[in-house]
Amino acid sequence: MLTERARLRAPDRRACILDAARHEFARKGFKGAGMAEIAARASCSEPMLYKHFESKHALFAAVLDDSSRRMGERVEAQVEGAQDPMAAWLESVALKAATDPDIVEHARLRMLAMSLVNDPLVRDAIARSAEAMRARARRILLTAVERGQLRSDVDIEGASWLWLGFTLAGGFAHALDPEQAASICPRMAGTFVTLLRPTTPEAQETA
Repeated sequence: MLTERARLRAPDRRACILDAARHEFARKGFKGAGMAEIAARASCSEPMLYKHFESKHALFAAVLDDSSRRMGERVEAQVEGAQDPMAAWLESVALKAATDPDIVEHARLRMLAMSLVNDPLVRDAIARSAEAMRARARRILLTAVERGQLRSDVDIEGASWLWLGFTLAGGFAHALDPEQAASICPRMAGTFVTLLRPTTPEAQETA
């Protein structure tokens, strides 16, 4: 008798596989995460898994795309309508970078992806993830400039790359020492934002 999950529609089945694969890749790495284990976690067979994803690299690339989308939506929801978008940005990710399971998983996936950059599918997924993050950073920073909450001489493009670097550094810190990362990540992000804030008393009052 078919289970309820066995009767899932293709989009729902794909979502279940991505969810299972995200957990497996984040915890065990690319080599350690077996396709059989991913299929079992998703309550489907390996042939069904390969029906949706032609290879392990294709599955990992799709997982990175999906995780990046989820994180982007999370940040957008936090920042949208915020009086101080930079503070909301900081709160949505940086202050929880070492303790929130979803953020930790995403950081691990992005670090893992860099070791797989020679695969075209993974490389393209990394590029999409990085550009989406940097584009979001540029929008937030430009809004802050317009509101006088950010120094007008800041190189927005350069700052977007620095934010990308912060996220990678957070993942590195967590990989080395999760407990220490819980204090390091907020400090790194706080320093980043402080350096971008206006320095005059009038501007600080506006911010």
